[in-house]
Amino acid sequence: MTSNAETGNTDSKYVKPSRKMNKRIIFVVFMKHLVLACFAFFLACFLVVMTMDKIIMPIILKSGRELEAPDLIGKSLEEAENILLEKKIALLADSTEYNIDFPANTISFQYPLAKTKIKPGRRIHVIVSLGSRPIKIPDLIGKPKRDAELIVDGLGLKLASQEWIHSNDYLKGIVARQYPEGNQDISEDTEVILYISDGLPETDVIMPNLIELGLSAALDTLKAYNFDTSKINIQTEEAPELLPETVIDQHPDPGTPTNSNIVVDMVVSPPK
Repeated sequence: MTSNAETGNTDSKYVKPSRKMNKRIIFVVFMKHLVLACFAFFLACFLVVMTMDKIIMPIILKSGRELEAPDLIGKSLEEAENILLEKKIALLADSTEYNIDFPANTISFQYPLAKTKIKPGRRIHVIVSLGSRPIKIPDLIGKPKRDAELIVDGLGLKLASQEWIHSNDYLKGIVARQYPEGNQDISEDTEVILYISDGLPETDVIMPNLIELGLSAALDTLKAYNFDTSKINIQTEEAPELLPETVIDQHPDPGTPTNSNIVVDMVVSPPK
């Protein structure tokens, strides 16, 4: 029997891989594919996020362009809503406040402020004015001038003027009339006028009775008593039972000692 060396056969023997080696090779290949798959997955996620952030979201939100917040101060809620609707900006009225500078139902404050750069879809918060705070003005008639002034000042109201008038009912320095009238709600920006009595005028005539006289006859009577006809105040009131232009009431009352220079008030039925 001849050996391989003797016959010149130099081929080495084939060694069949073991089962354990096959499992190791399969595991290594699997891990390589798993790593590649994970890398591909994370790369895909990154690309999706970047696409959403840089392309899709700006299209949805239009965040690529900014707007200038419009000036809503002084505008009504309806006007402001119409302005913001065109710009696709939401309006949110957070609260209300009394504000002497802005009429009721107008905007007194906004945030973001006017001309601030904002993104479409953002809200503008506003405060809505309720107008001037209502104040109940008391009846000041019959009070001394100084007391009335202090009351008006204490209410935070402005005293527009004080006028001196003749009065048959109040002594000198006493409030004889006021504007606005007492015991009513007024706005805090209302100006008050006080009419101060300069004392009882000297009486030089007894007030004649004008009631039930025709207007023409009543005027003639006043002229006869030397009343100043430029100071006659005439108002009309319906009185179907009387003839047209018949005197219904008068001030001062008939028989009152008075002065011929005072204002005479007459109420007459309307003309035909």
